[in-house]
Amino acid sequence: MKKKTLIGILIIALLTIIGFFVLMTNFEIFDQPFETELKAECDFQKTRKIKLTERDGNAVTNRSLHIYATYCNNIDDTISEPIFVVDAPFVNRNDVSFKWKSFDTLTIKYDKRLKVIEQKTESELINPRIVIKYTSK
Repeated sequence: MKKKTLIGILIIALLTIIGFFVLMTNFEIFDQPFETELKAECDFQKTRKIKLTERDGNAVTNRSLHIYATYCNNIDDTISEPIFVVDAPFVNRNDVSFKWKSFDTLTIKYDKRLKVIEQKTESELINPRIVIKYTSK
């Protein structure tokens, strides 16, 4: 009787392990999120570029919107500074927008219901510096 119980437990454990691996490979639950560029715009002098992206979530993260500062001639985005990041279970592409106000000032508008993860008031890596003003809607 004990031998049959032990064999049954081992079979259940083996099937559970196999099922876990099948689930992980087919559904990519913890896979890296995919990032989509929504908008990119250079400043008036064509020196610095602001890029708005959407990053898909997975089983443990929400979708999020990211705004990066980089240079217009930076083709492969090797120099890219995150300046604004928000997320929420309900995040929509239109919840965040940006607009150049002058050579050194950028305005970012965002839905006030979003959870702000990162919010810089000035660029640190990109020169000349970008001053960032925020408006919640």
